[in-house]
Amino acid sequence: MIDVHCHILPEVDDGAECMQEAINMAKIAKEQGINKIIATPHYHPEFKYAKGQELKKIYEEFKKELKENKIDIELYIGNEIYFTYDLIDKISELDFYCLNDSKYILIEFPPNNFPNNLCNIVYELKQQGFIPVLAHVERYIKIHDDPEIIYDCIKTGAIIQINSSSLIGKQGKQFQKTCDLLISRNMVHLVATDAHSDTRRRPLLRDAYEYVEKKYSKSMAENLFINNAQCILDNKEIVVEEPLEKPISKVSLFSRIFRR
Repeated sequence: MIDVHCHILPEVDDGAECMQEAINMAKIAKEQGINKIIATPHYHPEFKYAKGQELKKIYEEFKKELKENKIDIELYIGNEIYFTYDLIDKISELDFYCLNDSKYILIEFPPNNFPNNLCNIVYELKQQGFIPVLAHVERYIKIHDDPEIIYDCIKTGAIIQINSSSLIGKQGKQFQKTCDLLISRNMVHLVATDAHSDTRRRPLLRDAYEYVEKKYSKSMAENLFINNAQCILDNKEIVVEEPLEKPISKVSLFSRIFRR
């Protein structure tokens, strides 16, 4: 499997606190059947996280440590970009990393200030040559209340990622319910760990893969955990299935009939 969202690099953000913890996370990932990881440390304008060449140096050092510890995982670099309202205007000036130097960028939004114009943001990023991957969308209350936001974003060109822990209910029933709703409507393209440590938020994918395989299909699991992620690594277009429109409830159907 391939993990496209993981805070495994040591001492760069709120992820792995030291090299040993990063190595422990890699061992856990390998045991889970994860063979490729895109390290995605936070890129936040207000926090002094490592970035640019400083981040690249830490990434190269960690790759050497993986080799010395005989952990057979392919490591790639990216960033999880924190959205600010001047991001679009400044994006050409920022020293963040796309996912494995592709056109895909991983982006998260402030939970307490979720943008009302999300489709416009997706459109603007597409116009600048990027394909936005919207991180852990199940965590936003606005998406719980109105999943059609995600439907519209996909139609505009976004790729949707959810967290494995949310999918299997580790973050609560509402998160799981939102994940299942989105998957059932072809509105998820990637499942990732969003791991931050070797204890509380670990790089676990196997249970989530088996959950999707059992509840939906093996082909769905292969796409969400392997095939679509490989497209990102290869900088190829992800084949996006048409998202399903919201089913019309019986109440809505009767009200339409009697309004005629």
